Amino acid sequence: METRNMVTKSQIKDALRELGVTPGMKLFVHTSLKQIGWIPGGVQALIEALQEVVTAEGLIMMPAQSTDNSDPKNWSQPAVPEEWWETIRREMPAYDPAKTVTRGIGRVPEVFRTYPGVVRSDHPMWSVTAWGKDAETFVADHTLENGFGPGSPIERFIEADGQILHIGSPWDTTTVWHYAEYGVSRPDVEDGCKVKEGTTERFIHYRHRQIDSDAFGPIGEALENADFVTSGLIGQAKSYRIDAKASIPVVMLQLKALDQWLF
Repeated sequence: METRNMVTKSQIKDALRELGVTPGMKLFVHTSLKQIGWIPGGVQALIEALQEVVTAEGLIMMPAQSTDNSDPKNWSQPAVPEEWWETIRREMPAYDPAKTVTRGIGRVPEVFRTYPGVVRSDHPMWSVTAWGKDAETFVADHTLENGFGPGSPIERFIEADGQILHIGSPWDTTTVWHYAEYGVSRPDVEDGCKVKEGTTERFIHYRHRQIDSDAFGPIGEALENADFVTSGLIGQAKSYRIDAKASIPVVMLQLKALDQWLF
């Protein structure tokens, strides 16, 4: 079997610039490594390319969701027997920004969270990471209550004129668009997580906005030619740079229309 086309770090940097990524820009990055091609240096080369183009005067954010730290009664992929629930709640370790691994979001964000200078927010299930200028400010005060919504790092990123960057990744991974779900009529759902309280660990129950990224796929496909979306190739990966602030009202409008049928 032949190796896929080689894509070097230098080529990635050139492609990022062609997509309009500039020094000092604030990016929320989603990637699919396999879509790009074979990269000498793999994940490390891709992360370094992003850092070198944006520079330390810019900002790179990524999702760092750890959805294993949730109530096992809500698990479905896979579900676990009800007789296990209390044991899991008791025995699972509490969320620790330095130790807790991400789940289901790919290799790049998992490696990125370990990089020098990268900071991670305190939400035990929906955390985000950031590197660059004012990174700590962007991830601060990420509470259970604000999740992806008002007062969260996501809102801070949107208000700072951030740009969403997709590199070969599907539209339904667009973390920033969860913010739009707080602007539609949705029920809250009950969940839980393990947290540290001083020197002790405790499983707590809380309620949060019901979120569902399934609609982001068709919404994103419909927006590919919008004036706030710039498209191009990074390696072999179809890639998009999206103005976050401009996209949110459009996504919210689409979700409102859909939710009339669902809720």
